[in-house]
Amino acid sequence: MKIDSTRISRILNLYMSKEAQIRGVKKKDDKADQVVLSDKAHIFQEALKAAKTAPDVRMAKVEEIKVRVQSGQYRVDSWSIASKMVDDLLKQDR
Repeated sequence: MKIDSTRISRILNLYMSKEAQIRGVKKKDDKADQVVLSDKAHIFQEALKAAKTAPDVRMAKVEEIKVRVQSGQYRVDSWSIASKMVDDLLKQDR
């Protein structure tokens, strides 16, 4: 096989000119990327903000129960609590 230097130089020149053309191409649509959220995502975002701003402890509820306990008016239905605990355990096993 004989290598012809003129063919190589033509191929290199062709390659270099194409490369220059590719580098010179500019995008017509230089738009920034966008994120579009669905309506459900907006609702979730609002709910998350509300949850984050809500206090961890509802002091009014705590005070109400405290007063009821001290006055003897607060009764706990142990059957109801046990039933809910069993229901929760059964739901977890599914």
